[in-house]
Amino acid sequence: MLLSDSHSFAFVHVPKTAGSSVTVALGRYATCIDRYWANRWLARAGIPVNHLAPWPYTKFRPHASAATLRAWLPADVFESLFKFAFVRNPWDLLVSYWHYLRSKPSHRRSHIARRLPTFATYVEYEIRRNRFSQTNLLCDRDGRLLVDYVGRYESLAGNFAFVCRRIGIEADLPRLNAGDRGDYRDYYTPPLVARVAEAFAADVERFGYAFEEGP
Repeated sequence: MLLSDSHSFAFVHVPKTAGSSVTVALGRYATCIDRYWANRWLARAGIPVNHLAPWPYTKFRPHASAATLRAWLPADVFESLFKFAFVRNPWDLLVSYWHYLRSKPSHRRSHIARRLPTFATYVEYEIRRNRFSQTNLLCDRDGRLLVDYVGRYESLAGNFAFVCRRIGIEADLPRLNAGDRGDYRDYYTPPLVARVAEAFAADVERFGYAFEEGP
């Protein structure tokens, strides 16, 4: 999550959609929330959020939802911000997340991903966990989209350039946390393709994805 008072934007960070790269690229234009004394004190105490801080120093979790943003910001501020996010093909996103977790021992869920014997069992784990929905991060409970612009990981460079023009800045997008794990389609059997299509139907339908779509 990035908020900017000076450039009037909010970036909602969907995991594994180049959000780290976007955060680095736009970080210098965001409000420095750690300048606020209460945020510094809470950080030392191990508390990563401060929803009660005055705007623009409200501090959210890195992957806070757009609904959380709307709930805690003043209504006029929320409406005035250009709110954007990036999404990714769910089948590709699952492969990327699986490799990421298995390669990051410091991540709190890495041991789970490394313990699961196959990619298919990891997919079932994420489905049971029920916290993987991109739709839930960007929409309200009635399915209404709460952000103004949804870019796609598959056309990241052009979509990020649009965002920069919209908020009136120039920024280069670095390549961070990229992995070399081949074509995501090679990880799937037909039954597993169908399983993901069913479990993440909301994302597939809303964002127009298909398994056959290239990276």
